[in-house]
Amino acid sequence: MKPLATALLTAIFLSGCSLLGQRPGEEALYATLEIENNFEVRMYEPLIIAQAATEGPYLMATRAGYNKLTAYVSGNNQAKQTISVNPPITVADGAKAPRVELTLPYYEENVNGMWLTSVALPEAYSLATLPKPMDDSITFKVLPRLKVAVINFQGYRSENLITRKAEALETWARQKNLKPSSAARSVIYDSPWAVPLIRRHEVHINVE
Repeated sequence: MKPLATALLTAIFLSGCSLLGQRPGEEALYATLEIENNFEVRMYEPLIIAQAATEGPYLMATRAGYNKLTAYVSGNNQAKQTISVNPPITVADGAKAPRVELTLPYYEENVNGMWLTSVALPEAYSLATLPKPMDDSITFKVLPRLKVAVINFQGYRSENLITRKAEALETWARQKNLKPSSAARSVIYDSPWAVPLIRRHEVHINVE
């Protein structure tokens, strides 16, 4: 491969540009307390999340949840407004809604046989100012300040791989005398259509 082409491909991969399907956006605020190899301990600031509940196999259900949340922030709500770090846009009746990407990251977890796909909403919004969803499977939750143990990885993901990563994270947390206080959740930093090789993933567990 010619040097110029190699340099161009390298720049694209490192930049994480939308050409490869990665999502720009506002990332949930946190402070890093400790890093050891691919493990971290972070302190997340309070935030509001929107959750979409879906049933079915892991990938099918969580992709459906992602699509529901994307539709919500793109104007599928009673106010017909976009929800993003940019000023809201009101979608006129009959007009095509602009596609708004979710903020970073979004979360996946299984609760009582249901898959919950969640997204951190922009700081500019509160429960009082968020438009009401048209889809009643979308709910909101306020998360307090949380201390979180993290393991990060890249590439493909599967339910089985996430389980293995969660087990490794729990073992590491206990070695650090951190007591897990929640179930593990998968944390996704790229859309379902991003190039699999460079997808960024994490597994989070709340700790004391």
